[in-house]
Amino acid sequence: MLKNIQFSRKGFVVWGVCALSFLYEFFLRSSLGTFQYPLMQDLHLTSVEYSLLSSTLFLVIYGFMQVPVGLLIDNIGLKKTLLLGSFICAVASFGFAYSETYLFAVVMRMLMGLGASVGFLCLLVSVNEWMPHRYNALFIGLSQFIGTIGPMLGAGPLENLANQAHMSWQLIFKGLGLIGFGLFFLVYWCVENNHEKTKTYVVLRRPENKALAFLKLFSYPQAWYIALFSAAIYFPIEYLSENEGRIFLGLKGFGPNFASYMITVSWMGYALGCPLLGFLSDYFERRKNVLSFSAVFGVLALVMIIYAQQKLRVMGGFFLLGIAASGQSVGFAIIGEQFKKQFVVIGLALNEAMITGFAAVNAPVIGWFIDRSKHHALAFRLHDYCMAFSILFIIAFVAVIFSFFYIKETFCKSAVDFNCLKPNQREDCVK
Repeated sequence: MLKNIQFSRKGFVVWGVCALSFLYEFFLRSSLGTFQYPLMQDLHLTSVEYSLLSSTLFLVIYGFMQVPVGLLIDNIGLKKTLLLGSFICAVASFGFAYSETYLFAVVMRMLMGLGASVGFLCLLVSVNEWMPHRYNALFIGLSQFIGTIGPMLGAGPLENLANQAHMSWQLIFKGLGLIGFGLFFLVYWCVENNHEKTKTYVVLRRPENKALAFLKLFSYPQAWYIALFSAAIYFPIEYLSENEGRIFLGLKGFGPNFASYMITVSWMGYALGCPLLGFLSDYFERRKNVLSFSAVFGVLALVMIIYAQQKLRVMGGFFLLGIAASGQSVGFAIIGEQFKKQFVVIGLALNEAMITGFAAVNAPVIGWFIDRSKHHALAFRLHDYCMAFSILFIIAFVAVIFSFFYIKETFCKSAVDFNCLKPNQREDCVK
């Protein structure tokens, strides 16, 4: 199964630097929560103002920029895009460290989201350009594993470092700015655009109407099916870890330490599942089967989390939830196999934008249902959460339906070769 390996040292270097950049940008995304109380005190913030600063504004900019970033990579290349993102993140980190007003902090935080928005797409492009296509899912999974280290380091380890060394949030973000500039120079020295290294031959391509091709790309149903699956399979872990997961477990009678540990367990499952499912997908040359299994695991995980009372079963549910969510890494692999090479990055951008936008829309919907339940009671009840979390089941079943009945198998091959073999089909084939 694993044959015809064509790796290069340069490819590993480029991928490694892109992975470090993604880890750094994921760290910036998650590290603000460690300094919630000093930030609120120093900048005189309310809880709503802090929530806007910490996550909402960052994610809105991050999600909105995915397709534009894909177009930017197509036009100026991987290296220049990553240089731009690293520079913006570094400047924004320094600026945030010197924030004395809420408005200035908001501007710097939005700049962080702008700079970080290039990280994951650049990493995916590095896999697509520098690694053998046969192992795309494996390296996307390994990339997600590396990226998950960011939020892990941005929680307990960062808090312990700040407390033991008596470091303020200002000093921490100055250090992150220095790291950002270090990454900028590392990208400058190490990263290259693989398509530029064609000195011995010229690739001829029939001119295309790019605007028309772009519209066809977004009208291609398979892209939307895969993007919706990826968003649906990933949303439960995103929601439970960043919103109501801890409160829900508290209502079930579990302590705050156990609740926090369960969030860590879910991300451990995700970190392990991404390379594991990617490897299995590549090894057996099956994308659809892996997606279907992860969707079924997602439903089973929610049943265990919501209805189980024993600690061990709840722990197993959160770990399984992480494994299920890692199916979206295979989603990136299969969506990259749907298009011509020049449109792959746009397909990846669509997938990432759908994941972010899906979370931004559905999280407040569930919160609204929970608040409506409280209107008829003096306090939140476990029953209210179980009813509101039925939306999570609906979303999980959406992933099951799309993976079983709508997404088509690619057998780890580009859809250009798989679906466009007949000459009379090539004219209409954006894939």
